[in-house]
Amino acid sequence: MTQDVRDLLHAAAGLYRDDPRASAMLHDCLNRLEQPLRVAFAGAPSSGKTTLAAALGEWPTRALRDLVLLDDPGPADEVPDATVRLVRHLEPDELAAAHPPGGSAFARQSAVNSVLVLSRADEVGAGRIDALLTAKQLARRAWREDPLCTGFLGVIAVAGQLAYGGRSLRDDEFDLLAAFAAVPREELERHVLSVDSFTDPAFPGPIPVETRRSLVVRFGMFGVRLALTLIRTGCDDRLKLSAELVRRSGLGELRDTLAGCFVARADALKARTAIIRLEALLAAQPRPGGDRLVSRVERFAAAAHDFRELRLIADIRGGRTALSGEPAEEAVRLLGAEGTAPADRLGLEPDADAGEIYEAGLDALRRWRHEAERPDKPHAERTAAHVVVRSTEGLLALFA
Repeated sequence: MTQDVRDLLHAAAGLYRDDPRASAMLHDCLNRLEQPLRVAFAGAPSSGKTTLAAALGEWPTRALRDLVLLDDPGPADEVPDATVRLVRHLEPDELAAAHPPGGSAFARQSAVNSVLVLSRADEVGAGRIDALLTAKQLARRAWREDPLCTGFLGVIAVAGQLAYGGRSLRDDEFDLLAAFAAVPREELERHVLSVDSFTDPAFPGPIPVETRRSLVVRFGMFGVRLALTLIRTGCDDRLKLSAELVRRSGLGELRDTLAGCFVARADALKARTAIIRLEALLAAQPRPGGDRLVSRVERFAAAAHDFRELRLIADIRGGRTALSGEPAEEAVRLLGAEGTAPADRLGLEPDADAGEIYEAGLDALRRWRHEAERPDKPHAERTAAHVVVRSTEGLLALFA
């Protein structure tokens, strides 16, 4: 795919060689194919973009090391390849606003580069201690049932402030929280009901108001209450508390989604960005002979299978297909949801030899061709099976 896009961009560069601005844009598109994937955080003010991006930045994991995270990128030289769209509530007006403009036919067909995040999940249910669990249930239900969530590769509930606070938890902050947790619960309970009660000068003990206020700024009132509960129930050092706060925040699920949907498809998503920018140039500044290049772009768009895979993965996981159970699990694996290497797609060990991979691939191909040709199955289910067949055929072609 990447080489096809390079060829298209070089052909366009020849067509626009007398236009410095167009030439510079095409040169940038070529360079971007070799650079890390750019993921933008987009959302309304106070949705937590900066906090969530900071919580993910410099995470010590190989999964995200090849990403550039952009907080509100500029419209020109920082065009993102993928987007994390943040909303504070799963309400119709916010969900409608989270959808990007339609763009070209290819842009709409390949609109599989966005994840939706309910970014202040700790606020659900007035910040009760079970708020994060409730928010995750709401996010899963919205992804499966709300038409406005169609097209997103996932709907994930994350408490961004809690995630960032947990990742950057300091020793002195742990000591403060541990000191609060040591106070008998009946004495402390009414003072952790709200920010006002927690920062009241009449708060018992010697800890200054400003110190208490700093904890609220860092973790939120929900985070403070959760940290106290966790310390009382076994998180007796900073590292344990940090890990548990991050785990409960939902940040790990977001990280895994970015790794599986974005990092694993980096080449395809960067190619998508380049083609969309090239389409816009061809439409805005038509040239003699440009129709041939437009036709080549259309043929590329029609053959771009990676985007069909991503769309079907999202539909299966979002419950929008008839596939379920083991067939659904195998389908999303063959489509590359657990890794795009042949062994990953087939559920084999990474060191599986070529013969083992080929035989497993043939077996999968036979079964899914059967599913694609069954007259008793609905058309939509057979269409989905055809996408899996195409993915399996592509896998086997590597060993032909």
